[in-house]
Amino acid sequence: MSQIFVNILVSVISAGILALLSFVGTKLCAFIDSKVKDTKGNALLKQATTVVLNAVRATFQTYVESLKNSGSFDGEAQLKALNQAKDTALSQLTTEVKDYITSNFGDLNSWITTQIESSINLLKNS
Repeated sequence: MSQIFVNILVSVISAGILALLSFVGTKLCAFIDSKVKDTKGNALLKQATTVVLNAVRATFQTYVESLKNSGSFDGEAQLKALNQAKDTALSQLTTEVKDYITSNFGDLNSWITTQIESSINLLKNS
């Protein structure tokens, strides 16, 4: 009986986290809109941000959630989740977006890592 309750609780919490990720993504895109005046750059940043947030969502849903349910989400698993989200995001970004980020923000990998960690931080503090 208690296992059923735990499974229901984990499902509810997971749904809430995914909803918060969507909310954070919307707010982040609105923030980008208010700060970036270049229309093309704005569109490229929105695309990049959406790709990163989707990578975080996918990683959470397919990898992190199952490890948290089993109680085995440790530091090594966190690093693996970060790298998995980063690889997913990198594979989905267009060359144009990658070039824009590199020319405006420097290292692409650092930018993606920062965006992933920022998304997770906003999620934890919401």
